[in-house]
Amino acid sequence: MPKKIAGKINKKTVVKKAAKKTMKKAGRPKGSGKFGCATKAVRIPAHMEEEIQAFIKRKIKAEAK
Repeated sequence: MPKKIAGKINKKTVVKKAAKKTMKKAGRPKGSGKFGCATKAVRIPAHMEEEIQAFIKRKIKAEAK
């Protein structure tokens, strides 16, 4: 809701809201990645990073066969 100053709507707030509606997200379009589906960020322990990457690569290779 725009802020009111002495009974009037603050024009700066209205302009910011209008600009926000027209802004586009940065980055690549959804679904344009390697697998063509949505992605999700996952946090993993740093000491397991190499093991998990190797596991994922093995799974991808196995599914490709």
